[in-house]
Amino acid sequence: MRPGDTFVGRYVLREVVGTGRGGDVWLAHDTVVGQDVALKPELVEGDRETALRRLLGEPRAMAKFRDHPHVVTLFDVVEAPGDRYWFVMEYVPGRGLDRQPPMSPERAAEIGAQLADALAALHEAGVVHCDVKPANTGLTRRGTAKLLDFGAAYRVGGAETVTANGPFSFTPDYAAPELARGQVPRPASDVFGLGATLHALVTGSPPRGTEPDDDEGLTYWKAEQGFVELDRDAVGPLHPVLTAMLQRDPRTRPDAAEAARQLRAAAAGPGPALAATGNRRRWLPVAVGAAAALALVLSLVISGDDGDASQDTGSPADPPDTRSLIGDPRTADLCALADADALAPFGEAEVDPEYRNFDSCDVLVEPDADTRIDVQIQFRPGLPPETATPSRTIGGIGVLPEPEEEDDEVCGRVLLPLDGGTDDGILVRIRVQVEDGELAAGPATLCAMADAAAVPAAEVLDRGPMRRRSPPYPETSLAWADACALLDADSLAAVPGIMVNAPEVGVANWTCKWSSTVDDLETELKFYRDEITEEYREPVSVGGHDVYVVPERNDAGTCTAFLPYRRYGDRNSSANAYEILRVYVGGLRPVPELCVMARELAASAAEELPPL
Repeated sequence: MRPGDTFVGRYVLREVVGTGRGGDVWLAHDTVVGQDVALKPELVEGDRETALRRLLGEPRAMAKFRDHPHVVTLFDVVEAPGDRYWFVMEYVPGRGLDRQPPMSPERAAEIGAQLADALAALHEAGVVHCDVKPANTGLTRRGTAKLLDFGAAYRVGGAETVTANGPFSFTPDYAAPELARGQVPRPASDVFGLGATLHALVTGSPPRGTEPDDDEGLTYWKAEQGFVELDRDAVGPLHPVLTAMLQRDPRTRPDAAEAARQLRAAAAGPGPALAATGNRRRWLPVAVGAAAALALVLSLVISGDDGDASQDTGSPADPPDTRSLIGDPRTADLCALADADALAPFGEAEVDPEYRNFDSCDVLVEPDADTRIDVQIQFRPGLPPETATPSRTIGGIGVLPEPEEEDDEVCGRVLLPLDGGTDDGILVRIRVQVEDGELAAGPATLCAMADAAAVPAAEVLDRGPMRRRSPPYPETSLAWADACALLDADSLAAVPGIMVNAPEVGVANWTCKWSSTVDDLETELKFYRDEITEEYREPVSVGGHDVYVVPERNDAGTCTAFLPYRRYGDRNSSANAYEILRVYVGGLRPVPELCVMARELAASAAEELPPL
């Protein structure tokens, strides 16, 4: 095909204006109607019936919005020889906005409001675009914004994408974290993509920054973690609404219609601060690092203060927050959800509240003299499984199966209020695993035990807020400490390439984990409870503390340092039961080198521990 050729007797080709999945996109002149159009080719490959059904999904999705002023118009689909189809579309000069120079925040807000209107229409019709980015947005000659390219569109509630790209087609620089993690697309995913797009229109880059071409892994990692850095000065009046649109948790983002309203306000100039509107939403500051949004959500849920997102370590005297099911996890009594009688049919069962860590209560079940099964009731950070539906309901609580693990000696369940009224970022999880011996009856028994434990736990949650621990943890307990506060940037420099501002934060800040851009290094601080036994070997003195440095305790290519902090009385009154600060380092470095890092981090953290 060359400029001047006539295509299917009607369209005179002018020039190539872009490249799509099926080849060159042409600007052509429609001699019948007398207007310019874009001709976009698509190939039918593989099984013809399946490929054709998926290929035609894009124009069918676009046809739903033929009359919307901010969705590019599809005029026709033309079949040509060679299993090729051509989409005849509205021509948008310059195609994507990725080719435009940076614009003012006010102009970007105006464009964003129009695109948000288009997304609201899509979402109302049950379609998620999935790949909102500058290259998929454009402007007409009159400056009207248009949403382009439905090649990754997804039917909400459907079993597959509308189009041929597969279930999770996205662009990492602009994708919502739930898309990057492979979860089902949702309308809130488009809101995140639009927020990232507007940041790029103003600053010239997405809010995740730009990475070298050979560092695709870091780009994907940032996408999965929801890493966002907003340039407040550059985005100006857009900062409040982008803060809301770029939340890591999709449940805390505004919907597209609300985003459009906020963007119009930003385009008009300074106005009142954002306020929460409906559906239990709260507008939170955007985190500067991965998973920090989770910590901010936790702090709001725990403190009950809608206006202050600061982290508060609290104290045993803090009153419980009874407005949510869990409230402060440091005062919540997880063992109130445990019922040994429900597990008695599987063997001798006993609740052991001191068996593991602060985020767990365990029921130990012994089917025979050689086997012990641990039924853990846990607080777990994160969102419920996207693709799962409740296997059963107990009152207003749904019991959701967790994805199967490679280990067939583990089975999990998640408890979640059906109305969504749970503490954002905290789930109650039941995890059953073989602790000692072998389970002769097979892995199905573990799932039967998980279901048996889930029933009384769900019944307790259905009755209302969890009861508080009595007595509470002592004032000297690590339960009141903040693992993330024990290491600053200077201390973390012991691990090359560490992403200081991107920690993964666990429940109540009892765990804090950082990843590195070098040699797959990672480090984690965790408050841990265990007995000090011979396997810990001889301690070394670090800052007045005994520290046990154990190579390859977790796996090959790891080193773990254990700092016993405070003795506590476990159920067996063991003199060796300690609350422990555990420092783990792993990666592609020699194990002795990893142990040096672990010891240095333990020394730095020890200096920040409160005195006993």
